[in-house]
Amino acid sequence: MGTSTRMAEVVLRTGDGVLADQVRRLTDLAGIALVVVPEDRVLPAAAVTLDAGPTGDLAVRVDPVRVQPAAVTDAVPTSVRLPADDATLLDVLVMAGTPHRARTVGVVGAHGGAGASVLAAGLARACVGAGAATALVDLDPAGGGLDVLLGLEHDPGRRWADVHGERGALLPEQLALALPTWHLVRVLSGDRRGGAQAEDLVVRSAVRALGQGHDVVVLDLPRQVLAPGPAQELWLGWCADLVLLTCGGVRGGAAAQAVGGLAGTAVPVDRVHLVVRERGQDAEDIAAAAGLALTARMRDERALPAGIEHGVTPGDQRRGGVMTTARALVEKLGLDP
Repeated sequence: MGTSTRMAEVVLRTGDGVLADQVRRLTDLAGIALVVVPEDRVLPAAAVTLDAGPTGDLAVRVDPVRVQPAAVTDAVPTSVRLPADDATLLDVLVMAGTPHRARTVGVVGAHGGAGASVLAAGLARACVGAGAATALVDLDPAGGGLDVLLGLEHDPGRRWADVHGERGALLPEQLALALPTWHLVRVLSGDRRGGAQAEDLVVRSAVRALGQGHDVVVLDLPRQVLAPGPAQELWLGWCADLVLLTCGGVRGGAAAQAVGGLAGTAVPVDRVHLVVRERGQDAEDIAAAAGLALTARMRDERALPAGIEHGVTPGDQRRGGVMTTARALVEKLGLDP
């Protein structure tokens, strides 16, 4: 048994050698150090502390100072019983053992048809162009959107339906290598079998794992995040920045004004970046009505919708409106490594 707790990531207090071996097997899988202390010792500080009770349960505590706060809120269990809860404990250990390194940026349309998925894809592509290891995640619960938009529907690799079936920890490198790649962007999307469900802990675990293995994670957010509910509470809380896209004109202005109230409530004002698709000269007026600073104007690529039907993908026009705006966002948000 270990006696020193210096630099310990996991501390287990138990006198049961069999239980200690069970936990050590999981910490070895997670690549995280384990220190075992006797039952009569005080539990020292660690990223994760496990305290064996008289009935065989392990009390679990994750230190929010040592582990990314957003991850700690992800329904960490208060107790587990091995071996039945091996997968649950392994998730906790992987979360604690691998630091979250990514800048997470959400992209959402203020109204339907704004083109948020196109901009999210362009932003991910621009991040790669700036030298950042980037993942693009489709969080639409219906599924299939990004797969088709990027022309990946026939490419091999895991989709949300496959990830939902995972048991145990989603290891960052293994997950990334299992995903389809689009212009060096790792893409996790839905397909005809379904998409991401905000209430599913596996979805949170997957996004967290991608954040541990990339410099930037771009979330293509469903419009459900614009209304109070589980999706808003979860995904907006993960975003370091939120890009809000709206069209010009009366409809776009009204939609931007309606969702502008997110700023200062669900998301701090300085983290919301308004992008207006120009169809006139009203971008500044829309920003003023929404109470948001105008981050960028995006020129329409009128040929893009028809081009997608023939294999064109967002960003193929390097000087088009999508990539020009995406590169501006990379610079303004500081997304280059």
